[in-house]
Amino acid sequence: MRKKILTCLFSVPLSMSPLYAAEDFTSYIMDETVVTATLTETPLKNIPAAVEVIGSEEIGESGATTLHQVLTEAQSVNLEAVSGRQSTARLRGLSSSNTLVMIDGMRLPSGFQDKVDLGEIPAGWIDRIEIVRGPASALYGSDAIGGVINVITRKPSAQPDAWFSSRYGSNTEGDAEETSFDAGVSGTSGDVGYVITGSFADKDRVDLDTSDGFTDADDKSVKSGAATLSWKVGDDTEISVGATYADVERQGLRFKNKKEQEWVNGSERSTGRIEVRSELGEDSSVLFRAYRSVYDWGVTLTPVSGGDPETHDVDQTTDQFEARWAGMLPGGHKVTTGIEYRTEDREEDGLASEIENLGVFLQDEVALSGRLSAILGLRFDDHSSFGSVCSPRVSAAYRLNDDLRIRGSYAEGFRAPSVFELYTGSEYTKRRILLPNPDLDPETSRTWEVGADFEHDGLALSVTAFRNDIDDMISEVFTGSYDGTIPINEARNISEAMTRGIELSGRVALGHGFSIHDELTVLDGENKTTGTALPYVPKFSNVVKLAYRDPVQGFGGNVRVVTAGSQYTDTEASVKADAYTLVNLSLSKSLTSHAELRVGVDNVFDERVEDGYGNVYGPGSTGTFLYAGIGLNL
Repeated sequence: MRKKILTCLFSVPLSMSPLYAAEDFTSYIMDETVVTATLTETPLKNIPAAVEVIGSEEIGESGATTLHQVLTEAQSVNLEAVSGRQSTARLRGLSSSNTLVMIDGMRLPSGFQDKVDLGEIPAGWIDRIEIVRGPASALYGSDAIGGVINVITRKPSAQPDAWFSSRYGSNTEGDAEETSFDAGVSGTSGDVGYVITGSFADKDRVDLDTSDGFTDADDKSVKSGAATLSWKVGDDTEISVGATYADVERQGLRFKNKKEQEWVNGSERSTGRIEVRSELGEDSSVLFRAYRSVYDWGVTLTPVSGGDPETHDVDQTTDQFEARWAGMLPGGHKVTTGIEYRTEDREEDGLASEIENLGVFLQDEVALSGRLSAILGLRFDDHSSFGSVCSPRVSAAYRLNDDLRIRGSYAEGFRAPSVFELYTGSEYTKRRILLPNPDLDPETSRTWEVGADFEHDGLALSVTAFRNDIDDMISEVFTGSYDGTIPINEARNISEAMTRGIELSGRVALGHGFSIHDELTVLDGENKTTGTALPYVPKFSNVVKLAYRDPVQGFGGNVRVVTAGSQYTDTEASVKADAYTLVNLSLSKSLTSHAELRVGVDNVFDERVEDGYGNVYGPGSTGTFLYAGIGLNL
């Protein structure tokens, strides 16, 4: 179930443990805690920031099989399709390079074109997704100017548990046939806890226009797994190790160099971690963690008519070591402090490079009175290529009464240029050629945010206004074209840029099992140097969901209407993608206390979405998609 800060009432999930169990959901939601916003477990209602949590129940209700499909219905998250049929996340109109994507608090290394492809992360791993909108550099350093998306995998359950689910679907033409399976076990025996999950998904290509030389959606298969093993040492210490792995294969047609070519792509993403958590007292704890995250990507282009193949590859490894302490100090100060050391090694087509970063941070959460609270944060980073920088944050919330609070924050952030932007670029893609620039400067940002939240008797409303001012924004600048058709861009600094917007969300229980909630974002972005609009910034986006559930009969369903406004898809603000609306439908029925049947239709009205919107492999590129599946809780 999605739970938003003060917009989190009355959309009860279809649980399978057991199905439709009776529960005080209002109390449960109000007690929901998140860790990404503050690095400590903090109730949503106490965080003076825009935070959204998407749980496994809502992921199941949406029919999503990958992270990027889940995020198509998240507020202020816009997906951008880039070369290689990747889908990347942009928060509040800022570049995907300004959005930090993590798994269990560990940053993921980028791959092709320096992007983290959300389509490579299967939904079967996910226990919940925590999205922090707004700058988080005071805690996480570089790459978090726009915010953080933290994918949290399943953890060991208290009681033995096992599950299995299977799904089949295709579009109305019989293309895009998809088969997926997901299974896992979890439990605790004595002092040892365990969880092991595995999934497989295979989806066929779609080629709506066979005359253009490339497939609209490629053949794609994903094999993945995740595991965590924990061991309690005494009453106060826990040691855990964990790993995730995903192997993705894609195959399709491309038209390049005036030839039709067979495009074969493979990637492997893996993470491994070990951590020790120890309680030093009632209000004090420490964490030590080391992890490695590895990403290998490769592509081969072979002319269909014969000829030598073209190959490219990217390998990137991130290692991080961190130590953290959190505790209460006199005066009601909840203090979190830590140190991190990270190395990133990247090799692209034989060109190798390395980055090192040392970060130290301090955060104070303090209740100044019974109604006023604040969070003060400061981080210092020393980057091997760009020196030192400090990132501060000040946030405060004031509760006017039991139903209404106001909040505000100011934060500064930075992002160092990546190796891809500095040295490698991409001179071989069909979408555009990108030239590197070794003279790039880091981006710096200043963000203001104010908001209010109201909640009373089944009605929840929230409004947030924000503005990001960015100096030296790293962007692609058009410099010419190759063969008159492929644009040539260069990575350059824009001296001043800005994004601003208003986020509105509301939820109301309509009675008789019905509920409705809506999320609207109005957005604007400008290159203040040239006065032109920033690319991939839709004027508005909206998701409205009408849900129904009958716990007695075990029946539930929802209709979701996803709308995105028009947006420019080039740096010169000369090419605009049209607005679109997708209507998705999902129905479920509990067959027994341990089995559930689900059917759904995505893109009911067969809307064809332009590729600038990141609907890669989704209903926007495949047309109306129908599916049915069954889930078992053994």
